[in-house]
Amino acid sequence: MGEQIKNTGNEIVSRWRNKMPKFFKWVFGVAAFIGGLAIAINEGMIAAGAQPHEWWLDIYPYLVGTSAGAAFCAKFTQTYPDKESRNTILDKDDN
Repeated sequence: MGEQIKNTGNEIVSRWRNKMPKFFKWVFGVAAFIGGLAIAINEGMIAAGAQPHEWWLDIYPYLVGTSAGAAFCAKFTQTYPDKESRNTILDKDDN
């Protein structure tokens, strides 16, 4: 059990550090931008003492949460150098 947990942890760290495919780089960037923009708008309204509209209060948690989840998932994708290397990596996981 301990070895399996260690292998899973190593896989997580490896995927976090590896290069993302172009599409998922785009997803990560857009999601991070949307979440960051929502946080900046909300904090700006709080700092100015403005009362946000009801629709903003309804959608704000979804903007932040959904974009954070999408960015997090996109970060765990990885690019394989070529098909042969990918098969070698997958074969190691089967053992």
